[in-house]
Amino acid sequence: MNLSQLYYFRKLAELQHYAKAAKELYITQPSLSNAISSLEQELGVSLFQKTGRNVHLTKYGCEFLVYVNKGLEHIDKGIAVMKNYAGTSDGGKIDLGCIITVQTDYIPRLLNDYKSVAGNVSFSVREDTSLPLVKDLLSGCYDVVFCARGEDDPSLTYVPVLTQRVVVAMSADCPLANRPFVTPADLQEQHLISYADTIPLGRSIKRMLDERGVDNVEYSYLDESILAGFAANSAEAAIMLDTFFLRSVDNVVVKPFHLSHLERRTCYHRVYMAYSTKNYHPYCVDRFIQYVVENRALKPDPNARYID
Repeated sequence: MNLSQLYYFRKLAELQHYAKAAKELYITQPSLSNAISSLEQELGVSLFQKTGRNVHLTKYGCEFLVYVNKGLEHIDKGIAVMKNYAGTSDGGKIDLGCIITVQTDYIPRLLNDYKSVAGNVSFSVREDTSLPLVKDLLSGCYDVVFCARGEDDPSLTYVPVLTQRVVVAMSADCPLANRPFVTPADLQEQHLISYADTIPLGRSIKRMLDERGVDNVEYSYLDESILAGFAANSAEAAIMLDTFFLRSVDNVVVKPFHLSHLERRTCYHRVYMAYSTKNYHPYCVDRFIQYVVENRALKPDPNARYID
């Protein structure tokens, strides 16, 4: 039994005439007759009964048609879905993952801009932290992800697309609140909190502060809203990114973070678009990657200091 036989059976059941069914199927009448006979032999039952020039379904054919219709409906739907995934010049579906700090502003703007030039493409967007995003990208759950740069993998390509300023957040009562900017030297006597050192950003900040002798830091937090809340309502200062979480908290003072009083370059953390070169990419995904590379990729700023 093959798929063609089932389509032939369904068409003959619809038209109840071999010549008409063969014409619509673009095959010869003997080919259709042989296919139906072979199907009946394999099933061990008669599916059609001749009535003059027409044929009618037997009771076995009527029951079998129910299953064939359901099966072919699912197959046709699956084919349509797969074609939609693959995409054409104006369609397709892309599975995208992103960190939460870009979910509410950068990603919506990017996707709206892309849809204005790419036509009927659709996106499935899910949020997670960087390490799970990269893991799921490598396993094929995502087509592309927007995340911090993690461990290098030869199959991964990282394209920098966005910078987020590294700042020190504190309450108005903090001794550092009146300074125009804050350096590692200023933080020696201040209890600090920052991102957990189990995530790429936390490791980068810890490495940078360790190199400058700042060891009074609690690296425990994944949620930026918690960092901002502690900074605004306690004696602790938070080294964190200047994102919408920080701007949504009342009574918090935010100061730029510079590596020294002499080196007053602003510190930034970069967000990357990552994709795997070992995974299959349908046309719609390749086109989206190309769009981001050509229109959103960042060039290094010599006046900035990057903490990746």
